[in-house]
Amino acid sequence: MTSESLDTYRMRARAWLADTELPDVPLDLTARFAVLRQWQKTLFEAGWVGIAWSKEAGGQGLTHLHQLVFIEELVRARAAAPIGLIGLEVVGPSIDRYGSDWQRTELLPRLLSGDDIWCQGFSEPDAGSDLASLRTRAVVGGDEFVVSGQKIWTSWAHEAQWCALLVRTDTSVRKQAGISYLLVDMTSPGITTNQVEQMTGDKEFCEVFFDEVRVPHRNLLGDLNEGWLIATHTLGSERAGATLRRRVELEVALDDAVGQLREHRNGNTTGNSELDRRTRAAIGRAHIALQVLNAQTRQTTARLVAAAGPTPVDSVDKLLLNEVEQTVFSEISDLLGPLRALSNSQPHGLQCERWAHEHLYSRAASIYGGTSQIQRNIIAERLLGLPRG
Repeated sequence: MTSESLDTYRMRARAWLADTELPDVPLDLTARFAVLRQWQKTLFEAGWVGIAWSKEAGGQGLTHLHQLVFIEELVRARAAAPIGLIGLEVVGPSIDRYGSDWQRTELLPRLLSGDDIWCQGFSEPDAGSDLASLRTRAVVGGDEFVVSGQKIWTSWAHEAQWCALLVRTDTSVRKQAGISYLLVDMTSPGITTNQVEQMTGDKEFCEVFFDEVRVPHRNLLGDLNEGWLIATHTLGSERAGATLRRRVELEVALDDAVGQLREHRNGNTTGNSELDRRTRAAIGRAHIALQVLNAQTRQTTARLVAAAGPTPVDSVDKLLLNEVEQTVFSEISDLLGPLRALSNSQPHGLQCERWAHEHLYSRAASIYGGTSQIQRNIIAERLLGLPRG
């Protein structure tokens, strides 16, 4: 298996996807979650989850290039991503690297299969971009921690079985040095989740409250007060993985939009030269942006293959991805004109409901996972050597 060439692997993935019934993903959030969770189980049982994870962690033991190949084939088949991406791309790699034997053997197989869904308890109302200023406390008492505080923008927390939680365990040291990383069972007494409605109408974001929640000491990931180091690894995994996957998703989205425009134009006998000019210009700008992102992700893949670990260059990936995603969906959305508010309309053949939703969701790209302003600071200070402002 490990010696399988990328071309052979691609053909095998393409053939499996062609022979597999792909799920129809409903708009209703609860129904969507259930469908995508079952889809993750299907992918897991067929060996298409955890592709670049170690076999010891329950993965396939292949390379990040194999993982990228499957992402490309999955997206180009118009198949949905599994629901547990926070576990698969963000939290899981850190548990695999820093976890104890118990954490790796007990938690990771269920994470991979989708039996357990994970959420990420990092951001707080007053500590989003400045993550090191988090105030959720964990008091050490005997063989457990007692956690109190609040987290925000915690995707799928209302459905999750586990939370990767950053907490403050020492207030006497500099803020980055007093943070620990806990793996928290979401069924523990004292946890309350509230869904937050976004401007898209979706409600997968949540605020989570911890009221003297007791967490066993064995759920500490890594060592006490070393959470910042592990969180850096988690965020690096998130940015690299998301960049590679999202690049393909954006390319396919643009292809879909072009296909809708072309089909409408071919069926329309009354041409509009001004509209055609505007359309070509918009698609051209989106295409150029994607080519820039494609060039950047070649470097991203090289870093993953070399197992370089998190670097400040991950912030370049994140910043560029933010800008490209917003460019692509803004250009498509602008072609909808004032009809974008009508979900059942199709100006120029474009499906308003889909493209308006994508455009609204893309506005959050420069906020979640670390704001664009923070990424620019990291690039300026750690890559360019500029003084702190």
